[in-house]
This record gives sequence, C-alpha cells and structure tokens, in this order.
Amino acid sequence: MALINFDCPECGHNLEVDEGGAGFIVKCPECGNPLQIPELPKSHRIRKAAVAAATVLAILGLFAANLFLWARAREAERQAGELAPLREAVQGAQALNLAQGAELERLQGELAARPKREPQALAQAALAAVAETEELARELDRVGQRLLESSAEDRMRLLRGHMVKVVQAAKNDLPAAPVITDVGPGQGVQGRKIVFPVLPGPDGQELRKDAVVGGVDGDKVSVLFAGGTATYLLSELHPGVAAFLPVDPLLALPRRQREAEVLRVHQTLQAERDQKIAQLREAIEAQLPAGAP
Repeated sequence: MALINFDCPECGHNLEVDEGGAGFIVKCPECGNPLQIPELPKSHRIRKAAVAAATVLAILGLFAANLFLWARAREAERQAGELAPLREAVQGAQALNLAQGAELERLQGELAARPKREPQALAQAALAAVAETEELARELDRVGQRLLESSAEDRMRLLRGHMVKVVQAAKNDLPAAPVITDVGPGQGVQGRKIVFPVLPGPDGQELRKDAVVGGVDGDKVSVLFAGGTATYLLSELHPGVAAFLPVDPLLALPRRQREAEVLRVHQTLQAERDQKIAQLREAIEAQLPAGAP
C-alpha cells in the first residue's frame, strides 16, 4: 500500500500515513492541530484503478479459458461416446469377416477333397457364404469410412500400421546397411553408435557419406560427417533409415501427404479384400457342373 506524505500547515511537521487514511481528519502529533489528510494524486488513483481493472480482466480471462476447456472436454467426451459404437461395429464386422473367410476356405478345401460327393450342394452352400461375405464387406466399407472421417486417431492408427510395413520393407533398399556398435551410457543413440556409409534421401540419392547419427529429436535427425554436421527431417531421408532409429515410423511420411495416404491405404485394403473374395467365388464356381444354376 502507498504512503501519503504531507506537512502540518501550522508547525510544518512532516507526516506519512497509509493511503487508506486519505480524507480523514487527524491531530498533528507535534502541535495537536487538527488537519485533514490529503487525497491521493489523481495519477495514482488512476493507476490503482487500472491495476484493479487488469486484475478483474485477468480473473475473467481465466474463468473464460476454464469454461472453454470444460466445453472442449465435454465435446471430446461426446465424440468419443459416438465413435465407440462405430469402433465396436467395425471390430465385430472384421471378426465376422475373418470367420466367414475361414469358413469359405474350409468349404473350398472340402470341395477339392470330395469332388464326387455332392459337389453341387457344397458349392452352392459356399456361394451363399460368399454372398454374405460380400454384403458384410460392403457394410464394413461404409462403417469404416465413417469412422475414418470422424476420428483422426483412427486415421493415424491405420497410417502408422501401414508405415511400419513400408519402413521395414525399405530396409533392404538402402544403398548400404548401417554399421551399428555398442557404446557407453550417454553416448550415441540409446547406447548405440549408428554410422550410415551412405545416408540416402527419399529416392535413394546420396546425401552424405559416413554419416554418424548424433541424435534423434522427434522427427529431426542430426548427423555428423567429415565436413561438419547437418539436421534432417525424417521425411527427408530414405524410409529405410527409420528402421534403425528409435522413432515413430509414421514420421517418415511428410505431413502434407498423410491425409491422401490414409485414403489410398484404405482403398487398397478394400481392393485386396474384394479381390480375395472374388477369387474364392471363381474357385467355387469352377466346381459346379456346366450349366448348373
């Protein structure tokens, strides 16, 4: 709290009182003359009011931020609740799809093992199972598409699983395998010294020779070489490099390509499944006598 400094008009004695006493009448401790404590300067009152207003605004801002975060949390809970049945439906449909696929393969094997024993009846039963699988596949497509459109988490899960396969497959495409040796604690990358005889770019082009991995920070990889040091985004390197580093394989794909890649991977998986079902149908139909319905 500020102090008000003033002199007694009778004896000139100097007094200092807290600002809370402004306007009150007191006696001079020196001469006993009654005197009124002067008001605070206008500039000080304005500054004090401004500080009080700023404090109130800060409190209101915190309240608004808490209200906003609470609303976001409620919305996230609502969306999670809506997505849960979709996930359960997809999981159930996938399990049923796998079971029906296994049943189709069993029937196909039985047809091959028993070509002379009621082949037409067995083939017709297998075709009915194929038809059910085709209908289930179409429903799975619709539900899966809705789930991917609604959930970034599910899109990234699909894409991460795909990139794990891409990164592992790309290991064999490196110009030269890295040389990895164990080093002391606190050295290298998690206790390993990793040296790429040729550090390749995304298309296999040579970026550096004898590049020593100095460190990994998220999607950034620092390397040391004869001429100095350099830092690359993981997506600026050949995807096979990621197979030897403690990183999320998803980071090997540039962010700008991820949404399009999710769609491509989803469509590819659908096409592979549909092709397998079509091959089963063809194999079963081949067991039917010529002209059979």
